[in-house]
Amino acid sequence: MLIAVATLLMLTLGATAQNLNVPPGDNQPAIVTTYRPSAVVSARLQRQFLDNVRWSAGIPARDQLAAAFAERSPGEIWQELVAADGLKTGDAADALTAYWVLNWITANAAYDTKVDNGPVQAQVRQALADDPNFRTMNDRQKQEMAEGYILNFLLEHAALNDAVARKDIEALFKLSSASVARFRQQMGIDLLALAPGPEGLAPKAR
Repeated sequence: MLIAVATLLMLTLGATAQNLNVPPGDNQPAIVTTYRPSAVVSARLQRQFLDNVRWSAGIPARDQLAAAFAERSPGEIWQELVAADGLKTGDAADALTAYWVLNWITANAAYDTKVDNGPVQAQVRQALADDPNFRTMNDRQKQEMAEGYILNFLLEHAALNDAVARKDIEALFKLSSASVARFRQQMGIDLLALAPGPEGLAPKAR
């Protein structure tokens, strides 16, 4: 589940870090991005995800992921990868933050760039607070959104790490192109036009 394109577009506009971090007031409603997870929802999402992987990447890729998930849940694997960035499971904003940063790195071939997730996290929280669709979501819907990003993060992260380790230029180019196309088509954002900074992922200076 993707949040509204208009809301995602505001992520790249000129809101300052100061504005993003002020306490909620009359013009800035509090927003709860966390949710109470359901094991039933997680199992359904994982089953659907593995089904999609089977048809898009093949049975061996599906079986490899299924074996990994049998040892540790997707949430546990994801948490280990992003814990150092201050991100946690059970929070839709954190899931989207990690996914956005990973795709920015992939699109821009910025494999050695250390992105400060804090400003991006604040950016995402503000966007969700401004999204009327997100404000009406219940726990199940937030979980579906968050775990969808987590599962796709794990798939894309593994593919990127493998291509970097093998120094496979062709695979890296394909992954970069896929990230660029995905965000342009689904979210209306040009990852190549953004750069990380104190305001999050913002338009590059001209």
